[in-house]
Amino acid sequence: MIIFKIYKLITKIIRPLMYPFFIYRLFKNKEEKGKYSERRGFSSNVRPKGSLVWIHAASVGEALSSIPLIEELKKLSPKIKIIITTGTKTSKEVIIKKNIDGVIHQYAPWDIESFCSNFLNFWQPDIAIFLESEIWPNLLNETNNKSIPICLINARITNRTFKNWLKFPKTIQYLLSFFSIIIAQDEFSKAKLEKLGAKNIFVYGNLKNDSKKLLYDIEDLKKYDDFLREKDVLVLASTHEGEENNIINKFSELLKDLPNLFLVIAPRHPDRRADIIKILKKSDFTHKEFILRSSNNYLNENKKIFILDTIGELGYFYEKSNAVILGGAFEGFGGHNPIEPALFDNAIFTGPNFFNFKDEYSGLLKAGGARIISDMNDLFILKDKEKITEMANNSKIFTKNIGGTANKISKKLIGILNEHY
Repeated sequence: MIIFKIYKLITKIIRPLMYPFFIYRLFKNKEEKGKYSERRGFSSNVRPKGSLVWIHAASVGEALSSIPLIEELKKLSPKIKIIITTGTKTSKEVIIKKNIDGVIHQYAPWDIESFCSNFLNFWQPDIAIFLESEIWPNLLNETNNKSIPICLINARITNRTFKNWLKFPKTIQYLLSFFSIIIAQDEFSKAKLEKLGAKNIFVYGNLKNDSKKLLYDIEDLKKYDDFLREKDVLVLASTHEGEENNIINKFSELLKDLPNLFLVIAPRHPDRRADIIKILKKSDFTHKEFILRSSNNYLNENKKIFILDTIGELGYFYEKSNAVILGGAFEGFGGHNPIEPALFDNAIFTGPNFFNFKDEYSGLLKAGGARIISDMNDLFILKDKEKITEMANNSKIFTKNIGGTANKISKKLIGILNEHY
């Protein structure tokens, strides 16, 4: 495979540059100090005895999806041990906070042949499970060379990724052939994977639908209870660059008729806090009217907006709200999982570009728990409190009737593991 050989050559050439790259990312707060060795595939942990399952969950979304899978695997086979690799600091925090017995975290090795080999030689997993869309050529190739069964779980493929892979049909077909089994999120992804040459594909649903309510530590948040109890809390969650400006302007208008409305902004990437502040100032909100969660200050009646620039606390604000505007779909990011806020009985509002969560939104829209915002004036529906309550109740009903995917997938994986071990 000429493309794959070129890729391997390039990754060998850039290997000496990985330490400066790590330092650069450390400076950007995208790496954790002292963890460069893990990026090279080494570990300070001890490999546990017995059967070892390796799960790779790249970012926060995949890490959250892995939780119900891990819990179900442990339930079906309590003795198995799990090593989970993630690619970001925030996804690590998701795993660490769960503190599941028998689960070890390590940062994923970068996709350089020797780094991948270091990792596999140390851990010697009995099965490799990749979540969603993780196709790293060297990592897959090295895992396959060691005769470790590889599974792609909760697989999804966007239109952009599909079109890009179509330019290299032989390469993607070769890489997909490494997977013993592929379990797609939906028929949409299955059809595209089949066109790319994948085999042995099943559809069991989306693991995210099995997710429990987002957990949070109440102790440092309960100081906000009294203030929020008296407010109509609106959460603007998982927003990306370019999505907040129009919504914040509309919130400013809504305050004229809804003076009790209180906005919580939780950007997808908390380090965008400075960008949010600039937008608020341009919309004529003063410093007295907004607050950063990281400041750890108390709320007072002057505050209209709360910027949630911390990790692991969004569930608290979903609990306090009755309406959520979910980002990622106002621009071309594909949306974010609406099940998370729906589990807290919220009316869900989204932009039109939710193609990464088509099934989830279709179900919620049909159930009357969600609404597409095609024009910012559509947000004036927030004035109709009876309608918002009705939508929130519809979301609650919808979430009670989904789930079971983790159990189906886990049974399949345990079967593969037992055949190999």
